Amino acid sequence: MPTFEVRFKGMLTGQERERLTAAGIRLEGSQSSLVTGSPETGIVRTGRPIYSVLLEADSAEKALTKVREAIEPDTANFSGWEVAPA
Repeated sequence: MPTFEVRFKGMLTGQERERLTAAGIRLEGSQSSLVTGSPETGIVRTGRPIYSVLLEADSAEKALTKVREAIEPDTANFSGWEVAPA
């Protein structure tokens, strides 16, 4: 079965992380959605994180559906959904 990477922007709670794990979805990491700064302050990471998860699915659409179902009913708190083969 193919592996897909799903990326989305938001704030995962501990419960949502547990539901992803229970669904067999591996959280790969996160990065800040906005990086600002100046020579005086250095780099400042702000904005909601962009998460990357890996999972096996028959298609990109099924991968996205599986991730969204795992974190429901909180999907309204997330945006910027992207799916790509891993």
